[in-house]
Amino acid sequence: MLLQFLDTLRAIKEEPRIYTCAKIKLFAKLHYRGTVCVLAPIIFIWLLTPFPPQPYQWTGYCIAIMAAYWVSECIPLALTSFFPIIIFPFAGVSSTGEVCRSYFNDTVLMFLGSLILAYSIEQCGLHKRLAYIAIRSFGYSHVNLLLAMCVVTTFVSMWITNTAAATMMVPIIFAVLKVFEDQKLLKIYDTNSDGEKVASDITTCYFCVATYSATIGGIGTLVGTATNLVFKGLLSSTYPKAPELLSFLKFSAFGIPLMIILDIFMMLYMLILYVGCCRPRSATAKKTKVSPEGMKAAQKAVNENYAKLGRLTCWEGMVILLFGGAMLLFFFRSPQTFKGWGDLISDYFELNDTKFVRDSALAALVVFLMFLLPSNISICKNFTAKFHEDFPKRVRSVLDWNCLTAALPYSFVFLLGGGFALSDAAKKTGLNEKIGESLQSLKSLPNIWILLFVIIFVVLITNLGSNVAVCNVVTPICMTLAKEIGRNPLWYALASGLSSSFCFMLPVGTPGNLVVQSAAKIPTIKMVKAGLGPTFTTILFTWLLLYFYAPVIWSDLATLPEWTS
Repeated sequence: MLLQFLDTLRAIKEEPRIYTCAKIKLFAKLHYRGTVCVLAPIIFIWLLTPFPPQPYQWTGYCIAIMAAYWVSECIPLALTSFFPIIIFPFAGVSSTGEVCRSYFNDTVLMFLGSLILAYSIEQCGLHKRLAYIAIRSFGYSHVNLLLAMCVVTTFVSMWITNTAAATMMVPIIFAVLKVFEDQKLLKIYDTNSDGEKVASDITTCYFCVATYSATIGGIGTLVGTATNLVFKGLLSSTYPKAPELLSFLKFSAFGIPLMIILDIFMMLYMLILYVGCCRPRSATAKKTKVSPEGMKAAQKAVNENYAKLGRLTCWEGMVILLFGGAMLLFFFRSPQTFKGWGDLISDYFELNDTKFVRDSALAALVVFLMFLLPSNISICKNFTAKFHEDFPKRVRSVLDWNCLTAALPYSFVFLLGGGFALSDAAKKTGLNEKIGESLQSLKSLPNIWILLFVIIFVVLITNLGSNVAVCNVVTPICMTLAKEIGRNPLWYALASGLSSSFCFMLPVGTPGNLVVQSAAKIPTIKMVKAGLGPTFTTILFTWLLLYFYAPVIWSDLATLPEWTS
């Protein structure tokens, strides 16, 4: 016993001592979330001085705390969105009823409707069929496969969430890479200095192309990503007198050309860097060359997986009919170049209001039909059945409510609501004017350089925090800046709103990056390297198209319109 006691004492003495710097590092690593939760409200107290604080000071204080919590994700993003409900009534900024109305409005309902419509594609598996059709059409070299994945992921991401589009591609990419690995044409994983498996360069290329294409595809339509609806909602709530500037047709008329250009240059960068395109004698080009045997093996694997899907089902046909019909009707509700069906309804009731029927009404109607209509025609057997056993079993509807509620990301609704509550309070309390006064120094700069500054700033920030959260915080400030320097707020809302989607370098900015990083074990440094090119080209071409092409779509973009007053 004595010997054991002495051994224990000796072990304690031999254990290295933890010094102050090491303690601080360990504490910061383990408890940074709690530290941010406690310190952020204390650090930003200065915004409330001099005491007693005015309503606009409380609004600024709430924005600062929410920005810190959103960027650090020290508590769930949705919980941070409840701060306006907690702070504003107690601070005399807005009543509880006024604040809560921001959490459920036309834009929020449209966002929910677009999520539900998108999930109908996932439930029936139509997105996987589209992916395999694209791969079979393009070919089986690395260049062709990457182009196929880029095209299909971009297209699908125009209609469903970016995260879902990127997640869809994960098993398909693994299936293709496994075939090549079996042919000894590549290695899916390398081993790092610690003996851990990490994604090889070609694996990094495939998975990053998937998530980058999903991000870029989201700017093609209003429902492509949440940030589009966020900045549209912020614009309409800040300037209720404004006409419907961001209709489906006008938004896509700008978004789709930008999306195509960004995809082209993203693919060029990835193919040159990882596949050796334009440098055929390089080691990368020789290493990634696929033999005819490898192509045949990949073709066989894809054909087998596609055959498992079977023929196009009635369920998929119903989704194509309902979802496709909804998208067409969205485009032609109020296109402004001619009378849409929404305009005709307004004229029929002599309302003289082009915004009387909005997209959320159509989304709600189509969602209702998806829950009402059957996913197959076996229900027709009810009319021909003669005996009890001839009657069909319960027929599933196009959308299943239980599956939907289990998968639907409701928390994003609170993010939108929190952003709208902040925007309303900033306008009501005069905070926007205070911010505008502090930005007057930018008035002397040419508009083209201010737009570039906004785009660069937002792209860098959105790599560090949630895209939706960044859009909620930055877009109202950018619209205020525009008004103060005599520019159209729509111009700056487009610059900040679109740029807040462009997260390519870090996984924390968008869930799609996080999905592929965790699935393929991509080191962050490799993702940063892959994302540098797309980040640069995205900033450059978003800037050029916003300055030169956006005024073609919105003819009054170069003037300060009357609805800003």
